[in-house]
Amino acid sequence: MGKTFKTIILICILVFSFPIACMAKEYSNFNELIENGKSIDNTKIILKGEAIGECMNRGKYSWVNISDGSTAMGIWIKNEQVQSITNFGKYGYKGDVVEISGTFNRECKEHGGDMDVHATSVKIMDIGHKVIIPISNNKKVIALMLTLITLILVFSYIKSTKSTLK
Repeated sequence: MGKTFKTIILICILVFSFPIACMAKEYSNFNELIENGKSIDNTKIILKGEAIGECMNRGKYSWVNISDGSTAMGIWIKNEQVQSITNFGKYGYKGDVVEISGTFNRECKEHGGDMDVHATSVKIMDIGHKVIIPISNNKKVIALMLTLITLILVFSYIKSTKSTLK
């Protein structure tokens, strides 16, 4: 009994004295991920980016694209997890900023050799919203000038066709 108790205490001391935190590498620049694809193939990673486009349902899973601002990455995700993403980025809208934990596949055998990430967890970092895109004054002036030129040409055409009909 004494040896068992001493062994359990020794194991507890060793386990709690040397904590090892296994952390996946975090990526917010997807170009780095693409360039180093061979060395990180089939490893656990964490991606942060904006959900863009739309969710494409494929049975029990869905495809979601996330962007770092310059590059997009396809994420293979369970339908239950994708429901937490409510806003997708498009013109006039900023999508939810998400943190995806999963396995990076440089050439996914399941998806025809495409590069993707099979998600294990999804965390919403920032909720998306509508974006007001201002129109520059130069564009307003050009639009007004083109409208006036078009009206002048239409009235000129109508006047010339009336005079030829008489």
